[in-house]
Amino acid sequence: MIVATRRNLWIAVAVVALGQAAVLGWMIWDRTSLLSNGREVVLEVIPVDPRSLFRGDYVILGYDISRFSLPPGAEPPNPKAAYYLTLKKKPGGDNWQVVGGANEQPANPQADEVVIKGRVDYVSQPSADKPQDPTIVGLHYGIESFFVPEGTGRELEKMVGDKKISAVIAVDGGGNAAIKGLLSEGKRIYEEPLL
Repeated sequence: MIVATRRNLWIAVAVVALGQAAVLGWMIWDRTSLLSNGREVVLEVIPVDPRSLFRGDYVILGYDISRFSLPPGAEPPNPKAAYYLTLKKKPGGDNWQVVGGANEQPANPQADEVVIKGRVDYVSQPSADKPQDPTIVGLHYGIESFFVPEGTGRELEKMVGDKKISAVIAVDGGGNAAIKGLLSEGKRIYEEPLL
């Protein structure tokens, strides 16, 4: 009886360990796949808080696509819901801009478009005294912070404050995004390692 109980215990421990290893392996594969196979878009970085951009060895990044103006008559999304923005490369540049937004992922974006999935932080409706103002949707994408090598924070903080930084973002077919690197004046200055 004791031998069978011990054997069952070891089998249970092995199953749990294999399950944890499988979950960890899937997480690593998912991130590596996104960074290596995701379509690249370049987004301008905007300063979030010029006095306190760094906390430790990472920078907080803001993007123009973090605030989206709904077209007149469009149905506002629910807070915390997924929201999809369609991006297209700006004419004559490397950066991308928003060309549309939707509560559902567009089924067939154009070949020169990328759809990025965000989560709704807030919806700001126009006030009663300014009904002509647009409804603003605040979004986050999971690309709002970037770890940097130790000791490089001050220089990067100044570049972000001077608006000389763009982020290279990998976006997969489901709209999930990850920071692939940072650009300064078109030159890649940081690259996110795959592992």
